[in-house]
Amino acid sequence: MKLYYIGWFIVLFCMGGCTTRHYVYAQSKIISQPYATPYLPEETKQAYISAVNRMRQSGAYCGNLGYFPPTSPLRWNNALYHAAYEHSADMSDANTFTHEGSRTITDWTMRVQHLGHASNFTDRIENNGYKQWKRLAQNIAAGKSSISETMEQWITSEHHCKNIMNPVFTEFGMAHTYSSDTRYHHYWTQNFAAHQ
Repeated sequence: MKLYYIGWFIVLFCMGGCTTRHYVYAQSKIISQPYATPYLPEETKQAYISAVNRMRQSGAYCGNLGYFPPTSPLRWNNALYHAAYEHSADMSDANTFTHEGSRTITDWTMRVQHLGHASNFTDRIENNGYKQWKRLAQNIAAGKSSISETMEQWITSEHHCKNIMNPVFTEFGMAHTYSSDTRYHHYWTQNFAAHQ
């Protein structure tokens, strides 16, 4: 019985978005082959921008990491959006939930770059054309259908909250996909970057 409850705790925690990593890498020499992302309606894009920047403007308590004061708004970046959509689509199509690519046919960057391993978010961001960066981070979430519910998941998860509030970042992209045939149905990705 105890293992049953532990299993459900892990599922509920991950629906809020599992661990987020930061990279500070030397720039790659890859030739970008961006993912064919569908058109994003302007009103959806503005809703994403508003949700993130409203939080940054207000300041936030990020759990044990403490209070993050109000900071400057993030600018939208299409390359970061394309990389975010690629990953949400991969999670949705492959029925996975992880920061790594699925290592299946839907792991686009892995395939076109012949990586020999699952793509990570740095691979995807660079493949989609964002190469002159000094810091990157990614948030993922699953299970909620609305922007507000998903932002609440991230706000209440300290490291995801920190990514949103981090004053180092200047640009972001965000994407959502849906599949009725998967465990969580809704898959969300945010990519954050500081340009060189």
